[in-house]
Amino acid sequence: MITSRITRLSLLLALLISLCVSASAQMGDSALVPAIQGLDPILLIQGKEVQGNFKITVNRGRFQYMFANDENKAIFEKDPTKYEIQLNGSCARMGAPVHGDPDLFSVHKGHIYIFGSSGCKQLFDATPEKYLESENTTRSAVAASPEALKKGTDLIEKAVAAMGAPALIDGLSDYQERSTAQQTRRGTEVDVKNALTILFPDRVRTEQVGPDFVNPTVMRKTAVVITPGDSFVVDPDGSQALPPDYRAVQQQEFNRRPLSILRARKAANFKAVAAGSGTVGETAVEKVAVEFEGASYTLGIDAANGRIVSLTYRRRGPRGDFGEVVKTYSDFRAVNGVTLPFKVAATFNGEPWKEQSATIDSIAINSKVDPALFEKPKSE
Repeated sequence: MITSRITRLSLLLALLISLCVSASAQMGDSALVPAIQGLDPILLIQGKEVQGNFKITVNRGRFQYMFANDENKAIFEKDPTKYEIQLNGSCARMGAPVHGDPDLFSVHKGHIYIFGSSGCKQLFDATPEKYLESENTTRSAVAASPEALKKGTDLIEKAVAAMGAPALIDGLSDYQERSTAQQTRRGTEVDVKNALTILFPDRVRTEQVGPDFVNPTVMRKTAVVITPGDSFVVDPDGSQALPPDYRAVQQQEFNRRPLSILRARKAANFKAVAAGSGTVGETAVEKVAVEFEGASYTLGIDAANGRIVSLTYRRRGPRGDFGEVVKTYSDFRAVNGVTLPFKVAATFNGEPWKEQSATIDSIAINSKVDPALFEKPKSE
């Protein structure tokens, strides 16, 4: 049951179009498990597969490491982040929130990585650099001169004015969005209904209704709720706590939305730098490189009217490798004084990415959202 629920949750987050199936069962299991078949990690990194002593161990996260001798244990404890399984135990091909099998591993450049399936391991071993964020993520290379910073700030304020009055944008009490996206179920294209409900400043609920990933003849409804003190998933099988990796990914998705970016412009760690001009389709745009909460984005702001018409950033794509995502926004409509796009078209490395594209069916703001939507269902 846990396996199918976690698989559906991954689809709800719209991050992992090709799942490492065997990893899913690990995600609901918090028990301590032996890592890398009980081999000594210090020797494994050196290319030697030596069984560790079950009496000489170190526990890190959900993994237990065994060592051939006390000396290797001491080396590990001196710098555990170097010798332990990397990426917090996520599948090195697909990344968080897909967890890896601790007995399915590879060593690359002196680090240990694990995988959710043998297929993931094979793809990683062939071209590991494609799947390692530390070797693929690039920070903004735009020079943050005083002039570029001022222009970047001015362009962000222009985008706010194009969306609505600053006081209105900053003072939103809630936001509700209903949208339709296409996904693939067992080789068949299907429509999936999504709902996003935000109770500002810090409560978010996402819902998905669509054919079940395992059995497409069955319609499933799944909800994910994030609040300051809790996070959980609810589906027909009940509710369970949301793993930290899922919470982080969901929060990252929320932070990428143009409305979220503009509302964050006054935060201490928000940085906007003018990055030149360009075009989105036939529309002339001013580019703004934004850095916020450790992430980088490039906005394409319509030079004529100030609307955000594109958002570019790096992330894992449908096959797990890192690349450039471009979301293009169109069909702008006014909703209670706020002008928002009702069409999102996404590409990954220039190819259409339908799972990240959407048609917005409806948007409502300041409509008195019921706080009970963010409460965990009581156990029967």
